[in-house]
Amino acid sequence: MLYWIPLFACTPDKSSVPNDKADTGSIEDTGETEYTDTAMTNDVLSDAYTIGSDTVWVEAIETDSLRQYTMTTTHPLRDGYPQTRTFSETPSDPRLRSGELLTDALFAMAVFEAKENSVSEISDGAFSESVACECYQTGELWNWVWTRDIGYAVDLGLKHLDPERSWNSLWCKTAERKDGGGREIIQDTGTAGSWPVSSDRVVWTRGAMSIWRQTRDPNMKSQLIDVLRHTVETDRAYVLDPVDGLYRGETSFLDWREQTYPQWMVDTPSHIAMSKSLSTNLSHLYTLRALEELTEDDWGSTELATAIDEAFWTGTAYSSFIATDLFPYPVHQQDLLATSLAILDLGTHPEALHQYPHTEFGAPVIHPQQQRTPIYHNRANWPFVSAYALLAAKQSDNNAVFNAQLDALVNGAALNLSHMENWEIQTGENWHDDGVFSGPVINSRRQLWSVAGFIGVIVDGVFGLSYDHNTQTWNSNPTLPNHWFSDEATLYIHNQEFQLGSNRLSEGHITWLDTSDWRNIYAPQPPTLQIINSDDGIILDPTPLEDGVGFTIYKEGVPLQSQTNVPSDTPNPLTTSCYTVTTHFEGLSNTSHPADPVCVWGDSYAHINSLFVEDLTINGGTYSTTHGRPHHDNWGEPEHSIQGEVFISESGRHLLQVVYGNGAGGLDSGITAAVKWARVYDSNGVTLAEGPLVMPQLGSWDEWRESSFLSFQAQAFQVVFFEITDGLNMSYFEHYRTYNGNGGGEAPYNFVNISEVKVLYRGP
Repeated sequence: MLYWIPLFACTPDKSSVPNDKADTGSIEDTGETEYTDTAMTNDVLSDAYTIGSDTVWVEAIETDSLRQYTMTTTHPLRDGYPQTRTFSETPSDPRLRSGELLTDALFAMAVFEAKENSVSEISDGAFSESVACECYQTGELWNWVWTRDIGYAVDLGLKHLDPERSWNSLWCKTAERKDGGGREIIQDTGTAGSWPVSSDRVVWTRGAMSIWRQTRDPNMKSQLIDVLRHTVETDRAYVLDPVDGLYRGETSFLDWREQTYPQWMVDTPSHIAMSKSLSTNLSHLYTLRALEELTEDDWGSTELATAIDEAFWTGTAYSSFIATDLFPYPVHQQDLLATSLAILDLGTHPEALHQYPHTEFGAPVIHPQQQRTPIYHNRANWPFVSAYALLAAKQSDNNAVFNAQLDALVNGAALNLSHMENWEIQTGENWHDDGVFSGPVINSRRQLWSVAGFIGVIVDGVFGLSYDHNTQTWNSNPTLPNHWFSDEATLYIHNQEFQLGSNRLSEGHITWLDTSDWRNIYAPQPPTLQIINSDDGIILDPTPLEDGVGFTIYKEGVPLQSQTNVPSDTPNPLTTSCYTVTTHFEGLSNTSHPADPVCVWGDSYAHINSLFVEDLTINGGTYSTTHGRPHHDNWGEPEHSIQGEVFISESGRHLLQVVYGNGAGGLDSGITAAVKWARVYDSNGVTLAEGPLVMPQLGSWDEWRESSFLSFQAQAFQVVFFEITDGLNMSYFEHYRTYNGNGGGEAPYNFVNISEVKVLYRGP
């Protein structure tokens, strides 16, 4: 079958039927039951399972090899759902006969829930119109198609169920620009105005390539090349850091920034835009490799793979992200998705999974946890991430981790009668009462990537299916788990029958989290650092500190000392020195995020050149002193520009930065991160550097923050010139024409207030 998408696919439906008509509903919602006619002689199977303090009963009525399942749980369910659920297999469904009734039922439930998420229309409150699309919606509480969700979900399991619907859903997350041009992958609304603060739209490639590898359809191939080529070219211009060869942007999936980032990065989100995350870089790597596979050209994947491993591997674990250009070093936080993808994509350091901490309810998606933070990404297991961890355990031949992940997924789905979005990591509860920190704050039933993750765990993990295009057959590399399967287990899928057998992985190693001491679970709270001038230099003061912690102060990434006494330093006046501090529980390993870096910009700030509105040539907008600073209001049309010049007194590396205001949206959503293009050049017009200045949304026009940096090299005693012109954000794409917020409509929205331009000297 060809999966070419006609031009009318995923276009706004002007009739805009109500959202509740788009959902197929669940058995409990409608009161209906779909099952094979049982008037003939039936086999009735039943079993009971004790999971912790709860019991789950499973009954199956089997007729002509098809089953109707009824499951009952004593576990308290989210949002008052009934404790009993019924669902059925149909002749076209994949079917599992594992030798364990519960495993079969949960697989059938995943197939059934994928059908419940199959809709003819999607909608979201942020858009004025619903969209006609034979698509997968994201879950019971999420009626839209989200780029990263569908990318991961198709890659994990939806490719095995409905490739055409999967491709429709993926194609719905691509668009051309409003003024015409190449089609690209869409970044969803997100942190401080979306892309390029978040740049993990390339997760899309994982799902798209998994479909193409099954079909090898030439029309799809040409569409893939077109979309990926334009996306990569844009990301190379706006997201790739030429200094270290890594891509900037927020951690993939972990996009509720207060859950996983230190507060100083949240307060100044340009630091998140400057950060580099392991998970997002791995999906950029996957995309480059996909283009190489499709075009047989070199897109630089080898260089990126090397840069990723060198930057994020700490010697014992993979770091989740690198914080900021002022402290470009890996933080002490790990995340399970990034760790698992690193093992799958790079094939290196299987010990990264060995040492990742587990509880009896699975592995948390980050480690260590953040104190005084509600449960969602923090303190939680996410089944789709556990699915990737299981696949990574299979690749790294680790039976212990493989089985721990499978146990967690089976138990979580069984207790909740659904493939849930998440659960609390120490109790396994779908809602854990902890005052203002209770959660998970949101927890949708039949969450699409959880559904797909369970399917992928069985099909790709346990049975090890892979498609051979040359023979047009599915092959199997099975793994017998310790529980939930017999060696006579059989999977019926892709019009074939696969037997499990008795091959097991090597025992491997797993790290169990000691929850008897809360300090093993949590990191210290992120500290602060103050610089106090003294006669001999500076005093570096990290106080006040939590009780029972030690600290390490860093100068340009190198530890000065780790002690309880307040240290001092004598900065080199010929360079700029930046400092930060981390804290650790004494006698234990958990370490905090770094403090907001503080820099000594020379005596009397001699290493900072500031140019204010009066010093600049500004084309466009209107001079204003509103919002507390002189600037030009309504500045940011495509033809607007800012020019200026500055005298360079010292040779070496310099940073161009602006002080800006962006009240076009809040921190948690939107598509109007202001992005402008800056060029620095000498008196002969020779370009010294060019690239984006990212100015994320701040929630109010009265707030002023500093943008990301543009780094350039310049010689002393010369004048350099700069020009700031229009850039790009997601509001330039057709996908957001019906968006209700700033950036919707026919024209893009890239307005920003700029009150000051800085040139900062970093050093030789």
